[in-house]
Amino acid sequence: MSKIKVVKEKTPKQVKVKKQRKNMPKYVLIAVIAVIVAALCLMWALPNLPRKPQTLPNASYKGIIELWNVETFEGGSGSRQSWLTSKSAKFEKQNTGLYVHVTNLTVDELKQKLADNQQFDIICFGRGVGDVVKDYLAPLEVSTRDLRENMLLAGQFDGKQYALPLYAGAYGLFARTSQLAQDELLNKALTQTYTRKVGKNTIELSPMICGFTPSNSPLTALAMSGGKGSAASIAEDVTQYQAYEQFVSNKTAVTLLGTQRDLYRLNQREQNGKIESLGFVPLSGYTDLVQFVGVNANCGEKLSSCQAYLQYLISDEVQQSLVNLSLFCAYDKSIYTDERYVALEQGLSAAFVPNAFADSSVIANQRQTAKATLGI
Repeated sequence: MSKIKVVKEKTPKQVKVKKQRKNMPKYVLIAVIAVIVAALCLMWALPNLPRKPQTLPNASYKGIIELWNVETFEGGSGSRQSWLTSKSAKFEKQNTGLYVHVTNLTVDELKQKLADNQQFDIICFGRGVGDVVKDYLAPLEVSTRDLRENMLLAGQFDGKQYALPLYAGAYGLFARTSQLAQDELLNKALTQTYTRKVGKNTIELSPMICGFTPSNSPLTALAMSGGKGSAASIAEDVTQYQAYEQFVSNKTAVTLLGTQRDLYRLNQREQNGKIESLGFVPLSGYTDLVQFVGVNANCGEKLSSCQAYLQYLISDEVQQSLVNLSLFCAYDKSIYTDERYVALEQGLSAAFVPNAFADSSVIANQRQTAKATLGI
């Protein structure tokens, strides 16, 4: 007896579904696949997205915080005191009842205030002041994520962080390209002379001039960036602005060892046709042009609010506004597009930054070491 083959009859619903599948347009199928792939990609990407910006702590103190700002080197453009005041005003809006009073002081005025037993709550300072105030400062409990490590180390002593970098400057070489080619600028900064006629007179330009503050060592920047030659004739009683003026006059030296302040001034002159084309080389091996900020250990109930203010000063928002001062961030991020500023900015990451709390004898020895090193 033969087997009977049983054939199941398809229901109308099954026939309809099959027809729908068969007649499904290709573009719909592609769209479905694309959605699935996108979902899978999103599942992979979410854990790898950048972290949210750090939430800034609120200040609980109600009252006045005294901030003393002591500047020991030239800035870039604009007033650093005004910048601090404007940033403080924004911080005050975020912390009702708190006020930050900014006072600009010279080093001598600072010493006199301390001698008179007047006290700061927060102090902004450069090299040459750290030794004066270090015994007043409290170890900091502030997030230092993204800050330049070389600058952070410079704000430490006894293995603790007593000051945070706030902003930085940098050194560079400038020369008229008609007197010294840019590709020879670093190698010949200390040797290239130039003779020029001024009316009936002949002027012999010396190789280089640079400006000093009581606590900086610009020749260290030249030595640590690969410069060579005798620096014995470099006068240390020339200020940063005097060096700039003498370079612009074109009657003293071929090369200027200057700073970010000179870059701003000379860029302006170049753009306005008031000086001929300039060569420029950043000195990326060293900078002591760093402004730090610390908190008084004796500020009592203000301590946590002062540290909250420091955290605010090193936030992305505040640091990026340094572009308006032609200064450089304390964190390792770029805020410039101008080629010369970018070159200085990039060099700061690898530069040696000396300790902010060095005393005058250390600085004097450093200057002599730089001259000796350049002459080797």
